[in-house]
Amino acid sequence: MTWHSIDAVDTAFKRTKSVLIEPFNFWKWIKLGIIILLIGGSGGGGGGSNFGGTGQNFNGIGDNGNLITDSQFLEYREMFTQFLDTYLTYLLLGIGFFIGIILLLSYISNVMEFVFVHSLVTNVVTFRAYTRQYLRQGFNLFMIRLVLGLAFISILLISMLPLVLPILDSQGDFDVGMFIGGMFLFAGVLVILAIISVIIESFINLSIPMSMYQNTGIIAAFKKVLGLFRADCGQIIVYWVVRFFLGIIVWIIVWLAAVILFIVVFGIISMLGLVLYLLLSWAGLDIGDAVFWVVMIPFGLVAFVIISILILLVSVPVPVFMKYHMLTFLKSWYPESGIPLFELAVEE
Repeated sequence: MTWHSIDAVDTAFKRTKSVLIEPFNFWKWIKLGIIILLIGGSGGGGGGSNFGGTGQNFNGIGDNGNLITDSQFLEYREMFTQFLDTYLTYLLLGIGFFIGIILLLSYISNVMEFVFVHSLVTNVVTFRAYTRQYLRQGFNLFMIRLVLGLAFISILLISMLPLVLPILDSQGDFDVGMFIGGMFLFAGVLVILAIISVIIESFINLSIPMSMYQNTGIIAAFKKVLGLFRADCGQIIVYWVVRFFLGIIVWIIVWLAAVILFIVVFGIISMLGLVLYLLLSWAGLDIGDAVFWVVMIPFGLVAFVIISILILLVSVPVPVFMKYHMLTFLKSWYPESGIPLFELAVEE
């Protein structure tokens, strides 16, 4: 039996090399880096640490080591109520602005998903044209992910009730057992939702190119991928395993190379900065002179731009390789997907 995800590794590597290195095109790397940045290739996930710190402080004990009394509890609640009465409008405006920015960035990210796929499929990176072409499909994908996100958040909020209720209902006697039980429930729900989210996102990523090149909606493409999974779940399971280990290996290799390159570039910039500083000092200029900063600030800005471009370039190879692996796997697993991947010269 042929495992398409394993066979796709070699072809994905060849396509990545053909797009990024043969020949090397600086501006193609920059445009792909910007697209990846807008997608959110760095990912996220530092929220878990916030939950760990709250339980440590709220244990029903006051500053003097005694349990919080009813009067103290009412006093704290009154202070919180006064704070809301005074700053509620500003809080709502700030929250609304923050949510609006998040939604806008999320919409742009979903549009860029289509732009990224089409850029790799055609080996032609055209930012503006592809963005206009996929505004509607990106909006549909954005709405689907928004609904899923709201559903997940709702489930999380419901699972947090056993954590919140002991705090709200406590009148000096804090139910520690119920609170700890609620923490375990919330952690379990969080893990389950994380697994479900990863699976759904995998299906969505497979549905994006199928939607693009079969001229169907993202939901119809998702149903098609789900049907293929039911008919041949083994291929997808092996695909998930291969991508898990492949991602780890590729990230380690690329980031080791990136660290070495960064150390070399940073070392050169630091040496140039030191030489410039010594020259200015030899000329009798120090940090108290305006001329000193007229020279050093532009140098610092140039160094910042160089390092930023380096980071942008380093962020390109892994997402490109992993996306080519997904596209190659999908085309091999489901030839009717209609993905018009560019031809490799080595295949002729």
